[in-house]
Amino acid sequence: MPTLDASTRSAIESFVIDWMDDNGIPGASLALVDGDELVYADGFGARDVSENIPSTSDTLYGIGSITKSFTALAIQQLVEDGELELTDPVTEYVDRYADAPGNPVLIHQLLTHTSGLPSDGSAAVLIARLMGAGEVASPITSDNDFSRHLNGALNDRLVDDEEHFFYYNSGYTVLGEIVESITGKSYEEYVHEQILEPLGMTRSTFDADGFESQSDRMTPYFRGGDGLQSGRFPFDETIYAPGGLLSSVTEMSNYLRMNMNGGEFKGNHLLSSERLAELHEPASTRLEYLDGPTQQYGCGWMISDLVGDRLVGHGGSIGVCTAYMGFLKEANVGVVLLCSTSPETHPMNVGPAVLGLTQGEDPKDAVPQFGLDAKLDAVTGEYASYREITTATVERVSGGLTVSYGSGRATQKLLALPENTDPDDFDFYTVTPDGSRTPIRFEETDDGMELFVDRWRLYRE
Repeated sequence: MPTLDASTRSAIESFVIDWMDDNGIPGASLALVDGDELVYADGFGARDVSENIPSTSDTLYGIGSITKSFTALAIQQLVEDGELELTDPVTEYVDRYADAPGNPVLIHQLLTHTSGLPSDGSAAVLIARLMGAGEVASPITSDNDFSRHLNGALNDRLVDDEEHFFYYNSGYTVLGEIVESITGKSYEEYVHEQILEPLGMTRSTFDADGFESQSDRMTPYFRGGDGLQSGRFPFDETIYAPGGLLSSVTEMSNYLRMNMNGGEFKGNHLLSSERLAELHEPASTRLEYLDGPTQQYGCGWMISDLVGDRLVGHGGSIGVCTAYMGFLKEANVGVVLLCSTSPETHPMNVGPAVLGLTQGEDPKDAVPQFGLDAKLDAVTGEYASYREITTATVERVSGGLTVSYGSGRATQKLLALPENTDPDDFDFYTVTPDGSRTPIRFEETDDGMELFVDRWRLYRE
């Protein structure tokens, strides 16, 4: 993709618009990078619905957990400066985890979410309360509250010899504290001086004053009982290191280009290429897809395969904002996608689909969610057998289907799970009360879709 040609641009913009329309997203912004060049940046929809003010490429949004990659970069900069090692125990730098069961918790384990400590929910409590979505009873207001909450959950740690991936926001809060302990500066101050300023990210900020001082900023929205509602961004220092940065797609493209180009941006070297590559290397397994491929986790980065290339990226959710940033290593193209609510289809899936489009790939063939969506949508509906003796209703539920079928009062409801995410494969299965795995099959014919379940052959009406 030397340049973004007209047909690719049109396909990407249509895909983003459809996503926003299907998910009720008020405003979003998108940037695309090719090598060291920003080749596309624009806004979609409204950054403020009540005033109908358009989103732009400079609109500030919360980037959520993409911030973790900034925290990992800060830690790796300190490693390069000889201030610490990733294998050091956390207790060498901050008074945390001294009472945790098992071996000492290591810095590297917090970076890769492999300490054995499951989520303690501190970030979820703060985000829900601060964005105005309702009160959460757990007391996490002061630093002392956070300490008590973290310490109270230490006995939940798994200490066997197995690798356990638990996405653990509090660990990144502690990593921010390590930055502060070593440098004598606040986490926010260090990131501004050592990362944001060298990258020309002058409008990016962690604090409310910095955000409110900018005229081009998103209005936070969340989904309540009455639909889309305006809320507040959850500013809190506890959330800074795991997910508190606000930025624009234009400024985030600078950060992306630095990561794609060996730690350098416009003559500024933030980290050696060798140290940066360590952050992008898989260290643990985050999830496994239905078809077998996995998504790995490095240090503040998620790594998986996409269209025959290595995808390095990270998503973010902070209640009133969701985000994605990622790049294809061999193709050397990258994407930043930010939006001002929490849609059902997360930018973590939309961003990779956009990258797939830059490589000429249909989203349903490139990204598991869109293949699965296409498959499930293709088979839902009402079905009937010969002379309508038996009827069936097929509906979507999460990543599968419910199949309700029968005659009169003699009906039953089955959970049908797909065998894979191939949009053209309509084989499903259910598990019956006797423990047997029973196939449920759909077949597309010239006359429409057919359903084979139990002893029945049914036709979609």
